[in-house]
Amino acid sequence: MASQSPHHLQCCCCGTPVSWAADDTDAAEPPTQRSVGSEPPATLGGPPTIGSDPAGEGAPEPDGGVQLPPPIPNPVCRDCATTATTTAGDPIDAPPTPQGTSALPATAPKSGPNPVIVDGVTCWRVGTDDRWQLARDAVGCDSAREFLRRHTDADGTPLRWFGIDHRGSPQQVRIDPDGVVDLLSFCETFGSGTAFDIETARPASPIEPPVVDVQRVTASRSTHDTPQVSALTAEPAPRRVVVSIDAVETIAVTPQPTVATPDPGVTTQQLDRYGQLAAVAPGVINPSGLETLLRTPDPQARATAVEIFESVLAATATSGLTAISSLVDCLDAGRVSTLYALRSLAHIAELYPDIVADEVDPVIDTVTADSRLVAAAATRLLLYVAEHNPGAVLDAVPAFGSLLAPTPTRARRQALATVGLLAKPHPGAVRPLVPQLCSLLDTDDTAFRISSTAALGRVTAAYPAAATPAVPTLVAQLDADHPELRANAAGVLGDIAREFPTDIAPYTDELAARLTDDDPTVRSNTAGAFARIASVKPRHVEPFTDALIALLDDEWTRSRVHACWALGRCDATAAADALAECHHTDPEESVRQRAAWALERIE
Repeated sequence: MASQSPHHLQCCCCGTPVSWAADDTDAAEPPTQRSVGSEPPATLGGPPTIGSDPAGEGAPEPDGGVQLPPPIPNPVCRDCATTATTTAGDPIDAPPTPQGTSALPATAPKSGPNPVIVDGVTCWRVGTDDRWQLARDAVGCDSAREFLRRHTDADGTPLRWFGIDHRGSPQQVRIDPDGVVDLLSFCETFGSGTAFDIETARPASPIEPPVVDVQRVTASRSTHDTPQVSALTAEPAPRRVVVSIDAVETIAVTPQPTVATPDPGVTTQQLDRYGQLAAVAPGVINPSGLETLLRTPDPQARATAVEIFESVLAATATSGLTAISSLVDCLDAGRVSTLYALRSLAHIAELYPDIVADEVDPVIDTVTADSRLVAAAATRLLLYVAEHNPGAVLDAVPAFGSLLAPTPTRARRQALATVGLLAKPHPGAVRPLVPQLCSLLDTDDTAFRISSTAALGRVTAAYPAAATPAVPTLVAQLDADHPELRANAAGVLGDIAREFPTDIAPYTDELAARLTDDDPTVRSNTAGAFARIASVKPRHVEPFTDALIALLDDEWTRSRVHACWALGRCDATAAADALAECHHTDPEESVRQRAAWALERIE
């Protein structure tokens, strides 16, 4: 748990900075509330991030002339205290305006209501009748004396029961659990890598290191009647500790420790335990020490180290920026090392693709590995790079061609997605893969076929002849259930028709059904195919004049433009009135111009 800055104590009811005391620059700066055993501030393992400073630089500073209140447990700001009521709902007198320095709040006022209620939570008036402040109860005390006893340590230092989350709201960070469910619910409030201090009662052995991964011990694994919990200690040689719930006095969020890497000479078993810690709490691992282990000559230790490193990078990819070369060296160090090195590099490439782009050559060599997991990790990495720098991945095209096949796998899906990215700026580089792309249309997997036709369309836009052998297969996609697949197929057929309209003309009956498709892209692409067929084979288009005339009222501009092209090339006199209407009234100039062109052709 991050210690709360003495300059920025926050209200435990609303989260705003607390600054009750009057201007007194001679007053001593109050100590910070703490969780027992906590040291310097640190960040929790995951959201909500307790210990943030929502007030920022605008919070009152003691050396700026505004003195903070004396140390009390769970302080409540003046604004919240002003709204306090008795337990019966009656308003109470406003808190006094203090002058000078208060005594330590070891007592409660002798008169006045106690406890009081602020926004539904119980608070206690702490101090004297003349100088009191409000403090929030965290455990349901029966008296102010019990409140002070249970919310401070043996030295009277306030224990920290609340912290400020990433939204600036107070959240309980220390509890006195009633049972296992209560304890686990508390732990689950925080990120999976959060570290905790568990304080135990005698005769139970104390748990000194912070712990992570708090779990319930199942009945089959426990010989005790009393429910138990287990946790993993955050230390270089982690161990699983088990404690009875009856022995747990409190559990508190603690500053996230940084656990040093084991020495290079540790046993594989010790390194495995360290890996277990990295898997559940990667944020506590010191990545700089792991880089040394990545270079160890022991292949088993290296494999374990790179697996641990991958767990760390999955949480914080920036930790691997200095280790890219070491990770690349692991790509030929055995299957396990290769797999986790690729996954580690992929985590980095997702955020920093340009940095990894210079190292893709050895990655390409792993695309066709026998292991599906290795191939999946390699193609994922290359996909991240290609999204930002397609040219860096061009050398992978032959490897993608060897990998692609009609049976979808994760690696093939990622390879196909990458091919689609490459095909847009570099259609010539992808053209050799057209046979493989066409073969993918035989699969029953709709998403696979959509990706395949998308890549094909980017190639045929530049090279219409490339997919002519696949025309019958593409025509079959016109009846697909998914509109994107129908649109892609119609688009590729239209591309082919630009140079080879006679190859597409025999399929006008199949295409015509898509002129009235529910999807506007399908209608537009189909009308474009008809326009290109009509340039050479108008007789194949004439039977569908009525459907093309209907498209002159289509919501999509491109559909109307394509319909004008097709009707003009067919010399469709029946469309003259509709074209004239378009020429005079269509809101888009491109449609009006193409309608005028079509009318000139017809007349």
